[in-house]
Amino acid sequence: MKKMLVLLLSLLVASSAMAVVDTDSDMMGIYFDENADINCLTDVAPYSQIPTFVIMTNPTNDFIGGFEFGYHVNGDATVLSATLPETSIDVGGPGNHIVGLGGPLPTSEATVLVTMNVMYMNTSGAPVSFMLHGSNPSSLNPELPTILYGEGQLMSLGTSTLPGTMTALINGVCEDVVDTDETSFGNLKSLYR
Repeated sequence: MKKMLVLLLSLLVASSAMAVVDTDSDMMGIYFDENADINCLTDVAPYSQIPTFVIMTNPTNDFIGGFEFGYHVNGDATVLSATLPETSIDVGGPGNHIVGLGGPLPTSEATVLVTMNVMYMNTSGAPVSFMLHGSNPSSLNPELPTILYGEGQLMSLGTSTLPGTMTALINGVCEDVVDTDETSFGNLKSLYR
C-alpha cells in the first residue's frame, strides 16, 4: 500500500510539472517560456538577450478581440522589442499596451499575447524583476490587466501573483515569485517551492 501511495504521489508531481504555473482561470503573467512554466531564471550572464512572454493562462472563452496591460521592469534590463499578434494595433506605449486585434485570436491554456526580447544588463548579477498591472488609461481596473472577450465583453484578468508584486524574476530568489494568495492552491504550493 505504501508503494502504491508513493507511486501515485510521484505521478501527481510529474503531471503538475507539465502544466502552466498558474492554475486559476483567466490569469495573465510574464514568463520566460511559451508554455507559462518558467517565471524565474537564475545564473543569467550580463548582456544576455532573454525571450520573455506575456501570457494569458486558462481562459474561459475560446477567442479574444483585444487586451490591455502595463508592466514595469525593476533593475538593469531593457526591453529591446515587443511583438504583438498579427493584424493588431497598439495605442499604448513602451510598458503600456492597449491592443485591438484585427480578428479573433483563438485561446489555449497558455495564450501568448506579447513576445518581448529583454536584455539583462547588470554586470554584478543583481536581480531584475517584472511587475504586471493594468494599462494607463485602463478600461476597467488600473491594477489589473483587461481582456476583450466574445462580443465586446470587457473583463479584468487576475495576475499570476498578487497585484503590485513581482510577476517574473531574473537572478533572484525564485521562491519570491510564487503566488501566495491565502485562498488559492498557490499558497499550498508556495510552501514546497
